[in-house]
Amino acid sequence: MIDSKIMETTKSILKEFGNTYFSDKGTLKRNKVIEDLDAYTPMLMKALLADQLIHDTYTESIVIDDKSVELFKLNQFIEMFTYKEYWQDSYTKFENKIGLTAGGKFIDETADVVLDFPFKDTVLKAGMTKEDQKEADEPFLHETIAKAEIDQLLEPKIVVNATKYDQDHLDGESIANLEDDNLIIKGNNLIALYSIKERYAGKIKLIYIDVPFGTGHDSFLYNDKYSRSAWLTFMRNRIEVAKDLLAENGSVFVHLDENQSHYLKVLLDNLFGEENFMNEIIWRYRTYIGQVKDYFPKKHDTIFWYKKEVRPAFTQSNVGNYEDTPDYKRWKSFLDEDGQIRFGNHPTTDSRFQSYLKKYIKQFGEPKEGDIIYRNFGYVVDDVWEDIIALDAKNKSERLDLFSGSGQKPEALLERIISSVTQQGDIVLDFFMGSATTQAVAMKMKRRFIGIEQMDYIKTVSVERLKKVIAGEQGGISKDVNWQGGGSFVYAELMEKNQGYLKDVQQAETTKQLEDVVNRMIAGGADFDFRVDVEKVMQDPEYQAMSLADKKQLMVKVIDKNQLYYAYSDMEDRDVQELMSESDIAFNKSFYGERDL
Repeated sequence: MIDSKIMETTKSILKEFGNTYFSDKGTLKRNKVIEDLDAYTPMLMKALLADQLIHDTYTESIVIDDKSVELFKLNQFIEMFTYKEYWQDSYTKFENKIGLTAGGKFIDETADVVLDFPFKDTVLKAGMTKEDQKEADEPFLHETIAKAEIDQLLEPKIVVNATKYDQDHLDGESIANLEDDNLIIKGNNLIALYSIKERYAGKIKLIYIDVPFGTGHDSFLYNDKYSRSAWLTFMRNRIEVAKDLLAENGSVFVHLDENQSHYLKVLLDNLFGEENFMNEIIWRYRTYIGQVKDYFPKKHDTIFWYKKEVRPAFTQSNVGNYEDTPDYKRWKSFLDEDGQIRFGNHPTTDSRFQSYLKKYIKQFGEPKEGDIIYRNFGYVVDDVWEDIIALDAKNKSERLDLFSGSGQKPEALLERIISSVTQQGDIVLDFFMGSATTQAVAMKMKRRFIGIEQMDYIKTVSVERLKKVIAGEQGGISKDVNWQGGGSFVYAELMEKNQGYLKDVQQAETTKQLEDVVNRMIAGGADFDFRVDVEKVMQDPEYQAMSLADKKQLMVKVIDKNQLYYAYSDMEDRDVQELMSESDIAFNKSFYGERDL
């Protein structure tokens, strides 16, 4: 093969640089080679291009202004170093390519350019909200996946261990039907979103997500230099399916900071349409700031609000005199027992707000579901939210007691968002659930909810928190909404297949532990990428010379990501059914509408 000869030639050239490109054990430092090629290191480029085989294979002559110029096809040359021959024509050689393509070809192959997202997934192990900062070493997996493979990856999955929690069963009871209860799912959020899509499409009124901020210093770690592309692809994959879950008048609130906000705004405009952008909300989460030498101190995050579809506004011409309009007369139905207009949980007694309501009704008509007419502590709320942590307007000496826990997401923040765009009984979704702040507030406000989280602490932290809410805990907004306890939720898990092996590989602390996991995978019939002979990989001297971290990274890559969890269609298999309880089987048939397998 020509590639083998070129690699052999290239290695002989690299050896002339001493130990620059080879370890003491004689292993090629592939990353160092790629780094120096990307930097066009003069001595390296000169040595490579002096070789006739490399020159003839990887250079191309073009004419510019009647002059012949030779171009070195660097990207094609680097491809040699990004995959092993036992991967043959694997998709992995394209794992660092994302972005500008035309007709399915990258711009180094064509002159026509468009912005494109190839089939990539970013399988993230952790929840990545700010409350998860302690999980700073969680791995980040980023791979290109072919169309047929991603279809298989996103098939609905089997859910197991369905357990219902309510006041009569705080320790939980196994159930066989979900009905219309609140739902918590443990599993990868992308895969879980596709698993609930058929059941909940068009039914979610509000999506709130506190996303991984992509700072490079938080838990969202990157394996390559295309960190922003990877992060945006990660977000696109999830928000795209989440949009399908939204009701036509539904809203999405995306919480993040300045590191990626401007890039995500462009992506959200593309997904929802610029005309459906409602607000950029400034969430001031800090009052005290210390001394900072080189820049203005940071004290806020950003929350983008989009609607799935913005309704046409009412105009002056079709409203008429406000006192006589049917809209105003129907608005009177919002009066409480004291004759005061009430919106959400807050009576609108302030004269400025009464004036605002009259102007609003005159211009737009009676507020409808999803409209935001929200009063808090005597004034209309604008898009800079600093009052939640400010002093109570009625008592300047006391700070508002609306925080729950030590995170940056007080329950009062979620109360404002949920009050603004939902009514009692509406469904709220948070698929970066973390410690379940969104779900706790939704329960106290008599909204239904869905939460998704992959981290193991979902059972020790998130579920336990919601059990306390059911029992009537008085933290957060409990006093504000007169919460006395109650409610219920169902906890269930995506049924792990390769996901269990993946976790074992990631958690291996020694080479021996890793070898034991891989041998168990081989003996247990784990699903590997069909292009990889894992036993041959383990015998490869280059693999044996790798560090533990590099071995783990390689094994993570060869595990078939299409088989992280058992597909619902696998329930046809008796061997799979034997791994499930009768309750599990009944719950799945109920969850997926008893459709044919």
